[in-house]
Amino acid sequence: MFFRLFHERTPHRLSKSDYWRKWELFELFKDLRRAEELLIEVTAEAEESIPAEFRDVFIEELGDLEGANIPDFTTIWNWFTPGREWDCVVGDKGKDLGRNIFRISNKWKRGQIFFPLTKVWLNGKYGVVLDRTEGNSLYGFIRWDSNKSEDIEDWRGPIGRFLAAGGEVISQDYEFEFINDDGSIVTGRS
Repeated sequence: MFFRLFHERTPHRLSKSDYWRKWELFELFKDLRRAEELLIEVTAEAEESIPAEFRDVFIEELGDLEGANIPDFTTIWNWFTPGREWDCVVGDKGKDLGRNIFRISNKWKRGQIFFPLTKVWLNGKYGVVLDRTEGNSLYGFIRWDSNKSEDIEDWRGPIGRFLAAGGEVISQDYEFEFINDDGSIVTGRS
């Protein structure tokens, strides 16, 4: 009885393999290996040294990620953001592969911190993380998709608290009914 009353219950945590499945990390590493092969092919054909330099840094980063207990894909996310390093080095040849790597790393990145303009869900409500901070400079104000003029909740702080409450980062392609992707109210509705 004493143990039941005073024992703190820990929230259910994902196993490492469940975490990897949730964030599609198995697929991400598979695609990163394909990207490495494409970089080797592209650099063999290139006349300038920039692709070779990027290839070498990429391979080193991939090795670090594979050896990390808790990998941080921020650098991959930056490189594969459309119009950035990956696109400049491989062009159209690796466009689809690059978009998929960005999609997965973007999903992972948005699940680590509150990131402005990330679309979220909690308790049957859809919303977006506003691009605004106050005081502690942390993001986490969520504008919910409703017809109310002010329907904002403060979830600033670690995103883990939001996720533990049942919140989810949803597809960034989701279309809101009452708000725009930046959280402003849709105008001109009857």
